[in-house]
Amino acid sequence: MRTAFLFSFLFFTAPAAPAQPPSAELQAKLDARVTRYSLSASGLADALIKISEKFQLPMGIEWVRDKQAVRGLSRTWSDDTVRQILRSTVQEYSGYDFELDDGVIHVFRQDLPKDSQNFLNLKVPDFFQVREKPAGFANVQLRSAVQNIVSPRSLPPGAGEGFSYTSGNVREKPVSLTLRGASIREALEELAAVSEHKIWVVTFSDTPKLTPTGFRLTETLWHPTPFPNTQQPMWDFLAWEEYLPKSEKARQGSPHQDQ
Repeated sequence: MRTAFLFSFLFFTAPAAPAQPPSAELQAKLDARVTRYSLSASGLADALIKISEKFQLPMGIEWVRDKQAVRGLSRTWSDDTVRQILRSTVQEYSGYDFELDDGVIHVFRQDLPKDSQNFLNLKVPDFFQVREKPAGFANVQLRSAVQNIVSPRSLPPGAGEGFSYTSGNVREKPVSLTLRGASIREALEELAAVSEHKIWVVTFSDTPKLTPTGFRLTETLWHPTPFPNTQQPMWDFLAWEEYLPKSEKARQGSPHQDQ
């Protein structure tokens, strides 16, 4: 009887299996083997976002829209891992690399992470915080705070310009984050890791011109020219289901060609 009681006690007090950390979950996705995958893309960013969407990989992309980065890519892989697919895609574009940062894949042109003209290397303002807000709303707030550094508007600390936010078709849960001391890059990766918006893309313009404060000019995926200085910087912050290249918008009701 005592033995039975001890067994019962152990059974009911056994700890639950710990949840898989984001980094381990991402590693498992990258190590998965794919029988066949075909990709047709209009350039680096398009290819990476399609891979991110297909294999559900949280991803940050830091790229320059120049001639080589918008070179089309068509390729089919057979019996390869997702990691091999990603690596060979990045290697198609000279000067780019990727690394894993706490559950998010960071793809970047190798000169950008240490570039003093890259706004992503700035620190998040001390006043900025996210408390029970949708990540999409937090992203808009963060962008406004960064714009007030790169394109000063003489706003007092913590003040933001009036703006509205709608989540569209993305169902968002509120998140809370402490981002003090983080770089803007790290803040975007944190937001991508905990929210439904799993892709952030910073598109730098291929121009020697800088903002009056000395930062690289930015564009977005669907705005292929630099924004005015007063709107710098801009970036894309997407859920997987939100991305639809221009070439596919006419076929919204059709299945994607990617296998």
